[in-house]
Amino acid sequence: MKILHTSDWHLGKKLYKVSRIKEQELFLTWLSEYIITEEIDILLISGDIFDVPTPPNEALKLYFNFLKSLSAKKQIPIFIIGGNHDSSNFLEAPAPFLELNNIHVVGNLNELAKDNFSPYVHNLNIRDEEVSICLLPYFRTHELFNLAKCWDIDIEEGLLPVIEVALEKLTAKSIGKKILMSHHLFGSYEEAGSEQGLNLSGIDSIPTNILNDFDYVALGHIHKAQTVRKESPIVHYSGSPMAFRFSETTTKEVSVVDITDNKLSFERVAIKEFDKLLRITCTKDEVEEYKDQIITSWGNREDIEVYLEMKVKTVSPITSMAETLRAELLTKGIHLLSFQAIVVGEHEQRDEHILEKSLRTEELFDLFYKKKYPESEDIPVELKQDFNNLLEVVMATDEA
Repeated sequence: MKILHTSDWHLGKKLYKVSRIKEQELFLTWLSEYIITEEIDILLISGDIFDVPTPPNEALKLYFNFLKSLSAKKQIPIFIIGGNHDSSNFLEAPAPFLELNNIHVVGNLNELAKDNFSPYVHNLNIRDEEVSICLLPYFRTHELFNLAKCWDIDIEEGLLPVIEVALEKLTAKSIGKKILMSHHLFGSYEEAGSEQGLNLSGIDSIPTNILNDFDYVALGHIHKAQTVRKESPIVHYSGSPMAFRFSETTTKEVSVVDITDNKLSFERVAIKEFDKLLRITCTKDEVEEYKDQIITSWGNREDIEVYLEMKVKTVSPITSMAETLRAELLTKGIHLLSFQAIVVGEHEQRDEHILEKSLRTEELFDLFYKKKYPESEDIPVELKQDFNNLLEVVMATDEA
């Protein structure tokens, strides 16, 4: 059995007022094709489907077209929980119709307070493997207060006992391997910088030691893909499928869980890039050099949208440079979304230049090779393979 875990699509989100719908549609097309090609059996979407509680029509259309298209091509169970950006009522409104296509949506804990666990626990048998999908959508402090009252829990020392009881009640209804979907802060995590802060009275981050009854925890909210616990259970943030700020440079991923002979494992699968966000900080004298470098590396790309944020340090005010650059770069398919001229003293111009900080390790290697051997068109296949093998060894050592 194969289960795909993704989250934080933020459909409708913009970058400097520029729509990302095109790239989001490409991602969902890629996701649908991946699910079909790799014979995925279950899809988990762990919150923040939309960027705002009342999403724009184009985001809604994208969401429902994806669900309709995938359901028409491959009838698999799809589980969706609400995130802190979603309106729980809005998300749940079409639930009766979606359930006809085996699509299950839970946006809040209202039914849990009534001891109705059917929306939150789904026991499945697929390919002779048993698994329970437990849904714990984003919750607010007042919802935990309500549960504490309903279940007669003393919360004088905090709300964590309420969450513990909720998890105990979910696992009591479960069978086989147990997977928890949630959209909150768990364990020690590293933010990407584009997340909205979460507030839960008395709890900064939910400790992972209360998750021991589960085998895999499919988390949303944090946009940087990361595993905060590697076993017993595996606790993983799938991250967002695209960068929402220029500061985000890590590879975007989905997670694929495999259950074979009642044994669970998972792998992190890189998402194809549909856009590239670049940042440059340089001096006025270096603008042309960096511009040419960007055009050479990313100009006229038909496969991705290229966006640029530029900060130029200068000892005197700059006039009209932004407009000229923006127009020239646009002819090469590069969108200069932000240009900032920073007037500094001459000695301050020697600070670090940060184009490289916009790039992943593999791209830094490509850039270094082009600088070192400008006459060479392509990196030798053997050299690139040796570098990738070395990078895999380093990453494996890092995660050990």
